[in-house]
Amino acid sequence: MKKSLFTIAILFAIAGTGCSNNASKDANGSVVKSSEESLGLRKGDLFTEDEVSGVEANYSSATPGTSAKMDRAFTNAPPMVPHEIQDMLPITIKNNQCISCHGRETVKDMKAAMPNLTPIPDTHYKDLRSKDQKDLGHLAGARFNCVQCHAPQANVKPLVENNFAPDYQDESEKHGSNLNSTINVGKDTLKK
Repeated sequence: MKKSLFTIAILFAIAGTGCSNNASKDANGSVVKSSEESLGLRKGDLFTEDEVSGVEANYSSATPGTSAKMDRAFTNAPPMVPHEIQDMLPITIKNNQCISCHGRETVKDMKAAMPNLTPIPDTHYKDLRSKDQKDLGHLAGARFNCVQCHAPQANVKPLVENNFAPDYQDESEKHGSNLNSTINVGKDTLKK
């Protein structure tokens, strides 16, 4: 009982200390209220949508097969879509136009005409939820919605400055994935 009361007292002390020092103060030490216009990224009134408009996004208009590959954001990051996809939407499990170029069955034939073509990796054809991660012989049902991970890129000014720079262990990771060979690394250390 004493241990519980002591723990609760410590938690209240920490919470009280944190709350008292977080307020912004002016030169006289008076608490300064933040205006709603200064909150968030849009710098506008949070209670009205009258003056809010989306940023015009200029997506690539390159047709599939004519665009250059983009470097991945980090090792094994999903590659970005460097071409126009508007006419390929919506992507459904029964209608997925991405497979017609990037799929296992067609990529070898398409690669001659489109040397920058990125094939769907082997991990997308495996049942990663099963213990043995068997190859299904077809695109896994959980992987049909390509744009869930692979996003088209627009030429827009970032809302927040970003100075992130990827640090690849190998140059091949800029445009390729080693996930198939590394997906089970450390798995033997998990509790069974």
